[in-house]
Amino acid sequence: MTNEPQFRDPGEVPAIDWIDKSLIDIDPAYQRELDEARVEKILTWFTWDSFGAVVVARTDDGRFHCIDGQHRLEAAKRHPNVEFLPAVIVSRAGTALEAETFVGINANRKNVTPLQLYWAELAAGDPDAKTVAQVCERAGVTLARSPGGQTCYKPAETVAIGAIRSLIGKHGAMRARQMLDVLVKAELAPISALQIRAVDLVLTDPEFKDEIEPDALTEAIAGRPMVIEDEARAFAATHRMPVAKAYASVWFKRSRKRRKAA
Repeated sequence: MTNEPQFRDPGEVPAIDWIDKSLIDIDPAYQRELDEARVEKILTWFTWDSFGAVVVARTDDGRFHCIDGQHRLEAAKRHPNVEFLPAVIVSRAGTALEAETFVGINANRKNVTPLQLYWAELAAGDPDAKTVAQVCERAGVTLARSPGGQTCYKPAETVAIGAIRSLIGKHGAMRARQMLDVLVKAELAPISALQIRAVDLVLTDPEFKDEIEPDALTEAIAGRPMVIEDEARAFAATHRMPVAKAYASVWFKRSRKRRKAA
């Protein structure tokens, strides 16, 4: 009896080659619907450095089925300067075996999160990522290194990179910093995407914006975030509205009460 680990037979070694893109097809029996936005993004930023290799299987008519990389394949087919694609050619031909390989590739794949992508883009010197970093630094927001990496957050920490990017895209860096500043001063821990969308609504929506000052809003938000969240979710359910809008409504009401009390 041995204590040495037992490994599965990896099977036949695949071939690696460059294949004419016009010879590669998609089998809709197991492939997902094409995401046009994703294809256009790959096409816009097409570079061999980040393309990688598609995984294909031979068909009986001398063509190939793309098992992994259909969005990259479609982008390459639309690119006028691309004719051949790097490919890993596996021996598992036929819909059932190809689909099994597709499942094997995708079931064990861990996608890069938006936050992880942001840190990589920042390290690469991406201008948009630099803008996000500057806005967060000036507002006093601390971006965590990864989502779910901690259960205890300090005030002004966040993983809501998508919401921050959206805020900057809608209003520009200076206005986004001002909005985030409201949440930072409220000492939220963490600052959530819902709260970022809500502060955007309160300070820009015609229903609220002319009736509230940022300092009054900060005072209304601070103190009992869990109570406010419960109230907002109940308000959203009762009035059948998005939770972010309900947050904005609850904050607005609390800020008006504080102003009257003053």
